[in-house]
Amino acid sequence: MEKIRKSVLTGMMILGAVLWGCRQEITPEDFSPRAVDFSYAAKSLHYVVGEEIRFVNLSVTGNSWQWDFGDGSSSSEKNPVHKYTEPGTYTVTLKADGAGEVKKKLMISDIVPVVRFTSSDPVIVYNQTQVSFSVMLENPENKEVTLAWQFPEGTRGPGVDDEGRSALADPAVVFGSIGSQMVTLTVHIGGKELTPVMVNVRVNYNLPARTLYYAVKKGNIMAKKLIPGLDPGVNKPFDMGHRSGKHPITMQFSGDWLYVFDAGTSFTYVADPLYLTAGDGEIFVVSHDGSRRESVVENFGGDTFLDFYYGFVDEQEKMIYWADRREGIFKTPLTTRNKKFSLTEFPYWIRNNWLGYYGEGISWGNINGTITRYNGQYWWAKHTTGSGIFRFVESDNLGRAKVDGDPAPAAGAIHQSFGVRAFVIDDLHKKLYLSDSRYKMIISSNLDGTGIKVIDRSPFDGEGGDSEGLFVTGMALDEEYLYWAYRGPQVPAGIDPEEYYAANPLHRSGIKRIRLADESPQVEYFISGVEAYGLAIDQTPR
Repeated sequence: MEKIRKSVLTGMMILGAVLWGCRQEITPEDFSPRAVDFSYAAKSLHYVVGEEIRFVNLSVTGNSWQWDFGDGSSSSEKNPVHKYTEPGTYTVTLKADGAGEVKKKLMISDIVPVVRFTSSDPVIVYNQTQVSFSVMLENPENKEVTLAWQFPEGTRGPGVDDEGRSALADPAVVFGSIGSQMVTLTVHIGGKELTPVMVNVRVNYNLPARTLYYAVKKGNIMAKKLIPGLDPGVNKPFDMGHRSGKHPITMQFSGDWLYVFDAGTSFTYVADPLYLTAGDGEIFVVSHDGSRRESVVENFGGDTFLDFYYGFVDEQEKMIYWADRREGIFKTPLTTRNKKFSLTEFPYWIRNNWLGYYGEGISWGNINGTITRYNGQYWWAKHTTGSGIFRFVESDNLGRAKVDGDPAPAAGAIHQSFGVRAFVIDDLHKKLYLSDSRYKMIISSNLDGTGIKVIDRSPFDGEGGDSEGLFVTGMALDEEYLYWAYRGPQVPAGIDPEEYYAANPLHRSGIKRIRLADESPQVEYFISGVEAYGLAIDQTPR
């Protein structure tokens, strides 16, 4: 029995030494963790294709060696040097005297150019700032290198042609438009083309201007300056460098932050019991220049019906309000950050049946739309089984289920014949603009619901189906225009897209707008060819 205990203890010590050391694989015949071993090194830390890698035999036993480099090559030298011709992860094996062996993983990277740029001004300004580019490149075999730069249209500089191409090693340019300028570098080494490298250069306007932000479907948050009279070909969008989320239905700008209300992946009905753990929505904020992103509240793994569908920031109260899919509204201070949603920490502020409207326009199954506050009243949009914009004040919130005799709020409901998805209020002209998911149109009216006019009745892509279709969710105003995010229908099979859009010019997805002051406004595109959800405007010129 004592002999068995000693054998077990010896085996555990050997195993522990192997795991604590180099994690080597050893044969059963080798009882020493250092009997067969090796290390490797290269001039760079990247271990790239074509670089000499020196293997150092550290074995304390053996008289003959067999190396297998994992790429079909081998060597019998004690301390060989090897080059890999293709990127990948290789298993290198060293075998001593045909018996003991050790294996180690070695990752070989492809050669990737590193592009850097510096500017003559702290903030890069279009038609003014010179931007100098340089490239760092691993070239271990000193092969012939050719560079092919591609700059955006309108870029000027020595050695840059009219198409924005340059073969210089260190070009210096001035950009001719604002927004995200995508610069592409393609490198050939010894005739082999490397994967092109793209660099995003943020180029600014020379004067402060307001900014429109929009959340791109399956893409990033984008921004575009609102500059009257500037050639649209010069005014390019900025890529903020942050993902939009899954379904960022609404956004609002407040202070230095863009607030994004992401309804998560499942924004329509999900069958029981899957909805209980399908939540992945989040409220997050992004700074005006994209330099910061912070989480406010997230619902990962929670009830998907409690994700963050519509929201707004009340700057006067310094509160964030949001609506879930159908049940009610929540609120939290503007300072809230990095919270996990729960009904314990974030109880309902108001629920469907806590208002006198319940059973008289609002029902349990109504789907939520925009929620905002205007002139001391809360305006809450609903659609599907009941619909309209329901207005109330703080004292109308019963804080309990409605019973017979509880009166409806005195402010009253409007537009109950429409399925109101989103709306905005034009205080300057005392107008209301809304997206109707029932009849699929954008309409305007007076603030009391009278004076209805159809603005746009273009078909939409139907995301979410007929009952919960998103239609237009993003709407925003500045002093001159109403903007909304429109997603057009799919081009019918067998029809050339350009021919289709030529015949149906308002069916192309994009950011549409109308001039507020026009009595009979004409719909035009501010941005064409983009699918978007939420919109928001930073009214502070920056």
